Amino acid sequence: MYDFYFGTRDEIDDDPKKFLLTIKRMLPRWCNSIPDSEFLALYDVISEMQLPDKPVLVETGSGASTIVLCYFAIKTGGEVFTWDINGCKLAYLRSVLNDTLMRHYEERNLSNHWKYITFNSNSDFVGINALKELGKKVSVCFLDSEHTLNTLMKELTSVCDVLTDSAVVAIDDGNYSYISHNTAYINMIRKKIGLLPIQESSDNIGRNFWKEVNDYLVANFKEVEYIKDSYKDNYQTDIFWSYYKSDRETMADLCMEKTDDLEHRFDAWKVQIRK
Repeated sequence: MYDFYFGTRDEIDDDPKKFLLTIKRMLPRWCNSIPDSEFLALYDVISEMQLPDKPVLVETGSGASTIVLCYFAIKTGGEVFTWDINGCKLAYLRSVLNDTLMRHYEERNLSNHWKYITFNSNSDFVGINALKELGKKVSVCFLDSEHTLNTLMKELTSVCDVLTDSAVVAIDDGNYSYISHNTAYINMIRKKIGLLPIQESSDNIGRNFWKEVNDYLVANFKEVEYIKDSYKDNYQTDIFWSYYKSDRETMADLCMEKTDDLEHRFDAWKVQIRK
């Protein structure tokens, strides 16, 4: 389905962001949930790093971000570890990657560079902490799963235990503030099955995720640099918002689209050496 001609290898290598964005824009909405500006910001953050040989990259949740992470893993001979409970989504993304990236890097095998785990990222047995058993050190992580602070901070704690001495931590929906449960998502599901919405409780709303993550990193690493990413320069003019306008208006009605502090939908930090 994605077996299109994207140009010669030299042409693609001359403008990889155009190549990757073309793949993203062909994705259906259900696995294309981050705006183009965030997709490209994630690319920029990683491309500006000095990645080690055969780097390890981690993501929780899958989708358009998987394209970016797999691109860098395949290009450098590294590995991506993805945690997502939706096995159908992961299988679909594998078919997309095989018809696009792997046609470009035909001498490589996707299974050697992308390991996806269809399970809870915070599992004691096959979650992020399993990377310790595998002897892996992580250079980049992108956390984008349940969008509750409890889940995010447990993922962050686990991944920080296996970061390299210099690494990048990035998050999606940093402007969210749910603590134990994602009320907006729950109410969307309840509406679909004909149930009334649950009421938000004050003890479920805390500080924005990006603030909590920033404070955790500052407390646990000797050097923390908040990255001035390209998303903040480009998100307001991103065509993603208008292209999916009807869908996002409905999401906003259900409080799933957090328009407040949208500048912090994506945030990234460079951290060096744990305290």
